Amino acid sequence: MEYTHFVSVAGLVFNDNNEILLLESPRRGWEYPGGMVEPGETIQDALRREIKEETGVEVDITGFIGICKNIEKDIVNIDFICKYRGGTLTTSDESIKVKWVAREEAMNMVSFTLTRKRLHNMLSAVEKVNCFNFRREPFEVVNEDYFTVGKSVFMEDYNAKI
Repeated sequence: MEYTHFVSVAGLVFNDNNEILLLESPRRGWEYPGGMVEPGETIQDALRREIKEETGVEVDITGFIGICKNIEKDIVNIDFICKYRGGTLTTSDESIKVKWVAREEAMNMVSFTLTRKRLHNMLSAVEKVNCFNFRREPFEVVNEDYFTVGKSVFMEDYNAKI
């Protein structure tokens, strides 16, 4: 069997005013920045590169939010939280407009179904990582779970014994 998975990354970028960075894509409307991980590139470098290319912004990655997979196209999407570090808002071939918006405003601006689902998860501030699998056309979540990061009954038992 030949494996042909693709990996994409996205970042929910916050500034010191607790605003969120959104861009208007020519294909999907308003969304958060992100894109495909290139061969030989680390996940973190890909995220920083995509955010810089699409918005002109430099970020620090501060947290892991979730992961989802398009089971029809074998694309795995990995979502992170990022803190604005510097740079000037700039458009690109992938962004018609780029702007900072209030958290409350963000959900109203995003219309693409998958992007809304992921943004809702990004903004929910739960202490667990969201993992879901979906079909894109028509959009359908086929299963979804939330996982605790780094903790398990096994590890608690193991640590109690040492």
